[in-house]
Amino acid sequence: MSRDVWSRQLRIAGTDARAIEDVLAGALPVDGLQHAGSAILRGESTDGLIAIAGQLVDALATRGWTGDEELIAELGHFVVETSSGLLPLPVELEQLGEALDQSGGSEAAVDLVDGTVWPADLLDIHEGPEDFDPDSDRWLVVAGHGSAPGYADMERFTASVDDPDIAARLDDTLAGRGAFRRFRSELSRYEHEYTRWHRFRDDARLGRARAWLADRGYRSTAG
Repeated sequence: MSRDVWSRQLRIAGTDARAIEDVLAGALPVDGLQHAGSAILRGESTDGLIAIAGQLVDALATRGWTGDEELIAELGHFVVETSSGLLPLPVELEQLGEALDQSGGSEAAVDLVDGTVWPADLLDIHEGPEDFDPDSDRWLVVAGHGSAPGYADMERFTASVDDPDIAARLDDTLAGRGAFRRFRSELSRYEHEYTRWHRFRDDARLGRARAWLADRGYRSTAG
């Protein structure tokens, strides 16, 4: 299983600005920029976090993944302490990202009252909230994007692997049906890359969720 110490330290830091600064001091991991941005946005606006936010903006602009542009905009408001034009919503981006990565045709929902993400599998068997109505203004319906974004993540991660032998083995797993299973099985043989993959995949999901939410006029306040 993943043993990403850096991500765990960010979670433990919570809203403590000094603790967040300590974790983010030094080089920012290129596959953890959305994680870093979420951590900064949940902390107080201190000189230390403002300085790190500037470094993060530069890194995001260079990387250019989905959601990075939206995070740059949020960090800009954080630095100058201005309000975003996006409506605040206490939705967990991790949960929203998982809902977006579900199979095509699936429909989850976000409660605009409290930010709860109701998974498609619960709604499909009528185990969601009793007052759920997808046509009501209270809900944002989340259509699953299918396997294409996740497959693109695997391709991009494989291209980022420094060891050419490992990269070649991973690349071989991506052809044909069952690519996700073969990729995970092969990757589990290399602990460092397996750990890095989880951060990489989760960061991509955070970005997709952030972009999807911004496109609908909202921003997450849940970190």
